[in-house]
Amino acid sequence: MPRSPRGKRVQAPDGAVSVAAKNPNGDGSVYFEGPTVGADGKTRPGRWRATYRDAGGNLRRVAAPTRAKAELRRDERLAAITNLVPVSSRFSADTTVAELVDWWLESVARHQVRPSTFDSYRRFGGYLADDIGTLRVVDIDAEVVIDWQSSQLDSYAPLTVLNSRKVARQAFAQAARLGLIRANPFDLVRAPKAKRVNPGRALSSAEAKALIVAAQQFRLGPAVTLLFCQGWRVSEVLGLAWEDLDLEAGTAHVRRAAAYTRSLGMVLGPTKTSSASGVHFLAPVSVEHLHRARQQQAEDRHRIEGAWPTYTYDGAQLSMVFTTASGHIAGRQSVLNTIERAAKAAGIDPAGLGTHTGRRTVITALYADGGVDLADIARHVGHTSTATTAEYVKRLGNRPIATARRAAELLDPTVSNASI
Repeated sequence: MPRSPRGKRVQAPDGAVSVAAKNPNGDGSVYFEGPTVGADGKTRPGRWRATYRDAGGNLRRVAAPTRAKAELRRDERLAAITNLVPVSSRFSADTTVAELVDWWLESVARHQVRPSTFDSYRRFGGYLADDIGTLRVVDIDAEVVIDWQSSQLDSYAPLTVLNSRKVARQAFAQAARLGLIRANPFDLVRAPKAKRVNPGRALSSAEAKALIVAAQQFRLGPAVTLLFCQGWRVSEVLGLAWEDLDLEAGTAHVRRAAAYTRSLGMVLGPTKTSSASGVHFLAPVSVEHLHRARQQQAEDRHRIEGAWPTYTYDGAQLSMVFTTASGHIAGRQSVLNTIERAAKAAGIDPAGLGTHTGRRTVITALYADGGVDLADIARHVGHTSTATTAEYVKRLGNRPIATARRAAELLDPTVSNASI
């Protein structure tokens, strides 16, 4: 038999009274009110009740013979309240999705993310605006979101749809905070699965050394050294200025990153994480190759006519390390081309190599071959979490067998320490 509905208040044998818990997200409580006897002596059947708050914050109730119907009536009342946009809001019930997204991008997102990330946000937001941009925000429900996601998946890769959804979800979350809508419809719809096809490649230590040597015949060879020896992100490498370096001490102070945007070209901005910022100790080969980069740049400065370009960030004037022959910040694509050319020169298959391959290579080498603890590796490459660092490890080396031998030494009664 199904369990009897529990009322809002239940009294225990010892006299204690418990009250039904409220539902999350401000939906009030749903409870069963048992049968009652009226003044005429007739028994009225029990009813389910659901509570909610009206536009003025007052507690209201609806009743129905079943829980489902009570919740439905409550949701209908709440939906009606949703359309009552406060007069003081900058929005109205006629605000469109395109207007909301444009406002969120310029007023909120632009101040929270790096320029390159903001550039991608605008692109992904455009997919939303092109499809349902003319619809009113208050008319977007879970069904509309499902249809939109489905149409997007017919035209774009799942990862693109996932990123577009991310922008939409954040914009609608802001609309909910401002009172334009009661709840975010994107929270009610499961996100599409989007797995990266290529999990990423890591070179062996020997291959990394060969690549670094081969890269020095090219202009941006020293940048490849920092990628495959230091494990930095390419944005951090390209954001490096001569003012950040103390080559005598063998240190570099990472303070910023450089990335490409469609609207502005290469721009300086903050590092991806705060953990990346700080003083890094350079390997001897990194110092050597940075000296070579300085000599190369000095020759370029002598050849060009006019002033060498300088950049300003956080009020400081900077002279960038990795530049074009005319002094402008080098781009990521140029570094990638150098990696591919160096790989071919070193006899390494260039398929699947990218600027992030260096980061995976350094982390894997330190963990699998060097036996370095993940926490120390995370600090070395500027990861906030060791969980992120663990995802970069592409092989384990001898660590599994070493761990198994240690376990046997400590716990196997048939194994003596002398035989390990």
